[in-house]
Amino acid sequence: MASVTNASSSAPKDGSPYSVDETPGLAAPGPREVSAVVGLGPRPVPAAQRRRSEESFREQLFLGDLAATSLAFGLPMFFQSQLRETRSVAVWLAAVVATLYVIKLAGLYRSWVCSEFSRQAARIIGATAVGGLVLIAAGWLAGFLSTVPAGPAIEGAITASFLMIALRWRFRRWLKNKRADGHYLQTVVLVGSNEDAAAMRQMLADEPELGYRVGGVVGKPAQLALWQDIPHAPLAELVPLADEVGAGNVILVGSAMTSAESTAAVRECLAAGLHVQFWPGLAEVLSSRIRTAPVSGLPMLYVEAHKPPKWHTVAKRAIDIAAASILLPLVAPVLLTAAIIIRLEDGGPVIYRHRVIGRNGVETDVLKLRTMVPNAATLLDDLSAMNERKGGPLFKSSNDPRVTRIGRILRGTSLDELPQLWDVLTGRMSLVGPRFALPKEAAQFDEELQRRTIMRPGITGLWQTEARDNPSFSAYRRLDLLYVDNWSLGLDLVILVNTAHAVSVRAVRALLPRGGQPKEKPAAEADSPALAETPGADS
Repeated sequence: MASVTNASSSAPKDGSPYSVDETPGLAAPGPREVSAVVGLGPRPVPAAQRRRSEESFREQLFLGDLAATSLAFGLPMFFQSQLRETRSVAVWLAAVVATLYVIKLAGLYRSWVCSEFSRQAARIIGATAVGGLVLIAAGWLAGFLSTVPAGPAIEGAITASFLMIALRWRFRRWLKNKRADGHYLQTVVLVGSNEDAAAMRQMLADEPELGYRVGGVVGKPAQLALWQDIPHAPLAELVPLADEVGAGNVILVGSAMTSAESTAAVRECLAAGLHVQFWPGLAEVLSSRIRTAPVSGLPMLYVEAHKPPKWHTVAKRAIDIAAASILLPLVAPVLLTAAIIIRLEDGGPVIYRHRVIGRNGVETDVLKLRTMVPNAATLLDDLSAMNERKGGPLFKSSNDPRVTRIGRILRGTSLDELPQLWDVLTGRMSLVGPRFALPKEAAQFDEELQRRTIMRPGITGLWQTEARDNPSFSAYRRLDLLYVDNWSLGLDLVILVNTAHAVSVRAVRALLPRGGQPKEKPAAEADSPALAETPGADS
């Protein structure tokens, strides 16, 4: 087995690392291609440090839940209750303790629950409902069966649900941003060494915000020859390899192993205290479309077809029209102010019309407030060395010299995209959809990625909210296709909520001193690994 220096000790893996939300939509480069791109990365942290960090995250979640339930049930109880003060305190404590106890029983401090936010939110609502019922029962008994605090119970349950869901959602966004910067990553071992395993490794390396770092791989000897840049071993040495690289998780790639090999690997990992995740190799399928359908006790997966009702399409367009009609008059003063400043800065045009690929591959013009010098297009070829995007035709530079002073503020606050509300109203764009592509970009897309044009391009989208600052083209490809293949009104709503949060955070940073400037690494850190290994939690 390949040796790894400074590996962690083989302490029991009793933490609960938080898992990836979604893993579909992988491109499939071969192991040789991955080896050329993905290195071993930073060293893993000791198991004891990983457990301490995991416990710290659980404590933070618990303290947030405690504060939310105490406030939600306490305020209506103390201001509306007809009970005496001492009895009100007792009833309030009973509701808080009951809620937190049910949250614990529901596994809301465990990774497999917290990895899927919809399931987490549903269980929070159930727990607060129990807390509300306990408050009613305790208040009824404390009032000698004559007073039922129904009002405080209902208000408390609703408020507690809202606060806890909001706090956990904010925690997820914070942790995702930290992981994108290389913090709180978990070391995992891949079980499988075929092309699907290579694609999984590439995705986890390209998208550190998912929270994983591949520390090693086990597989068939003939395939392991292509994985020389990473610790590797045959399947029989899976557990020792995990100990050596400090991994608490293994990801089993279904297509890489026979049924007998997979069964043996799972048995050994669970016996050793390792957490096991299984990827069946289903690309571009959201987990919400997958159901368990056991056959004689054997685990089988049922994949639901993606056939949104026709009224969903009609409703999506209706929402676009209604939202654009309402927002355009509201943002008109902002647009007018921005237009005056743009004009005063260099005397150039206010609106920038650029040709993009619209729905069904038809070229169309979309609008933006001009944020660059008037001759920006002619300067692009001279800036290719500044391109931060990797592996594709997209271009982005954090320090693009073509951007004007007011342009940096408009971009940082996303105000430059407000004219696109007119494009939404006229049907060229949608509020939510795949990112629009320039003709020269789309010309380099393969046939699979061209499918993204079956939907209108969006002002915002899944890629913009999940990986906007990720330089990898594979993240752009995966998330755009994931949206096209799984879109729903519910998914659009989630994207809009995440967009509002992301835009607010970026706007604050852009308006603060140096808020719009990228952070520069100290010289001592310039050559350090990009993905600093620290323990994980919910993404």
